[in-house]
Amino acid sequence: MIVRIATLTFLAAAFSLAACSSTPVETDSAEPVTHFDPAKDPYWQDPRWDKALLDAIQSVVHDPVDAADTSAPGLHATVKFAFLDGAIEYPEITASTGKQDLDKLMLRQVASAKVPRPTGIGTDQPHEFELDLQMLTPFESFQDGIYATIDTWKIYPVDAIRDGWQGSATVSFDYLDGKAGNIVVTKSSGNKDLDRASLAIVTRATLPPTPAGYVGKTLHMEATFCYALYQSENDRKRCPTGSNVILVTGTRIR
Repeated sequence: MIVRIATLTFLAAAFSLAACSSTPVETDSAEPVTHFDPAKDPYWQDPRWDKALLDAIQSVVHDPVDAADTSAPGLHATVKFAFLDGAIEYPEITASTGKQDLDKLMLRQVASAKVPRPTGIGTDQPHEFELDLQMLTPFESFQDGIYATIDTWKIYPVDAIRDGWQGSATVSFDYLDGKAGNIVVTKSSGNKDLDRASLAIVTRATLPPTPAGYVGKTLHMEATFCYALYQSENDRKRCPTGSNVILVTGTRIR
């Protein structure tokens, strides 16, 4: 059996509404809760361990370009491997980065990952997995850290939830030494409350400090905020994909 685990983006965590108000609005998780019983279920059905597996492998996969290189090639590949007794065995590329030397490097990096031991049935048996992995440059990793920080400041305006507004707004900004400047909406959601909220999220966010290689450099970035009233799986599917997409979900109370 092959278990396929999709790449997690900021994106890739718990998506929830962060709003405080006396208005009868409630938060809603974008993912259904999965109940895992280690006494009855095979370890590969444990969603927490699945995420730990992906995180452990993704943390060692990287493009070894110079940190001063601010290009963002967006390289990714799919790797299949067997897992047994805490070790990754027989990794192979099933979808290439497009560069043979980087494919070989990714396989070595994947094999070096230290994965937490699972709990559940079948931990003494080999199992096959297939993962979609990003091969980030140092700059792309830094960008992801900024988007992850911005994600923690997201909020779905209460009035927009009440009125049923959904949509995506793109905000561009210049990062310089830990601060965001020139913050503007470059693509409107079609709703002024959602556009204003998107600007406010970037403006208020406390961004990560600047790594040594980027001190004094202005780095242009864009974050897309997708606001979805999570009433069905199709609501979330309306959102674009990408490491700079921040999903903001809420539930209307009728």
